[in-house]
Amino acid sequence: MKSFEKTVIGEPEPWLVEASKAAGLDISGFTHEVTNYFVNHSITRHGNAETEKAQGQISVTLADFERIPDIVKKPDCAIINIKRNRGVLIAYSKRFEEGTIIYYEEILNSKRNKALRSKTIYKKRGTVKKDTFLKIVSNNAHTDVSQIKMVVGAGGNPGGEAG
Repeated sequence: MKSFEKTVIGEPEPWLVEASKAAGLDISGFTHEVTNYFVNHSITRHGNAETEKAQGQISVTLADFERIPDIVKKPDCAIINIKRNRGVLIAYSKRFEEGTIIYYEEILNSKRNKALRSKTIYKKRGTVKKDTFLKIVSNNAHTDVSQIKMVVGAGGNPGGEAG
């Protein structure tokens, strides 16, 4: 196994910092980062076309990881302050030609690391509307969405309204 590597893909957009503050989180000065473990895990877990099709999903490809900077800058919808297994997450959805990418970041807030680190990525067929997205995000017995902040924006208009 290769050693752990992380790639910084930029700082959170002002709309994300503001929305996070509204949800009680301070992510100013943080960076978005993607790790090689995440890429390897995602391809292993969500890269098989047959397995994903059986779950109503589309397989993840290496090209999808190149879309992450666009997804975190201009999502169709973002849900902030999702609490799961003692971690705090941000989930994004963004529609592309072949389907909608659902992407999660974990908020790491320690002395050594202040980052929004890649956690999960997968693709759903078609468009994922905001109510469906919330169901997807909260569909886990260990998930607390009682203090979330949802930001909706069609293709980069956070705060606007989408289906």
